[in-house]
This record gives sequence, C-alpha cells and structure tokens, in this order.
Amino acid sequence: MARVNASASANIEQLVNQLSNVSANIGGGTSSNNDTTTCSPNTPDTLREVLCSLVGEQIEVTTPFGVVDGTLLSVQSDYIVLVDDTGAQVLVRYENIETVNEL
Repeated sequence: MARVNASASANIEQLVNQLSNVSANIGGGTSSNNDTTTCSPNTPDTLREVLCSLVGEQIEVTTPFGVVDGTLLSVQSDYIVLVDDTGAQVLVRYENIETVNEL
C-alpha cells in the first residue's frame, strides 16, 4: 500500500508541476523551461502569434505526418507542446505545421 501512495504522490507532484507551467504560459509569462518566450498581446500576425493566442485551448494541428489534436500547453521558440487525450505530451516543430484549427 505504501508503494501505491508513493507512486500516487509522484504522479500528483508531476501534475502540479505541469499545471504550474500551463498557468505561467496562459498568463503570458514564462515557465521554468528557459526556451519559452513571451507571447505578444497584440493582434496575431504570424503563425507563432496565432499559436500564442491559443494557449490553453483545444486545437488540431495538421502535419506531413498526420493530424494531432489536444490542449496547447506552450509555444516555444521553434515548436509547440500539446497534451493529447491520453495525457501524453506531443511536440510539433513549426516547420512541420501545415494548418491549425481551434476545436
């Protein structure tokens, strides 16, 4: 039983850290990841700015490798981070993004 509790505690701690990162990104600030840059609050003109406006939203991204959908967690300098319906984090480089749709 103690083993299950230790495992659950580790999972909870990981989720809390992920939520902290999401909260920082939704607020327009930076997370603990040094690669994150601040998103502009102005009207989006570039793909990156459009993606910044969608942080925290459910999106669908079309790539040459297929379609990926999930919650947009963060917009990095050259890739985005999504969480899919299984809870897995998916990284997509800007150069592979063909289309983006809000769900």
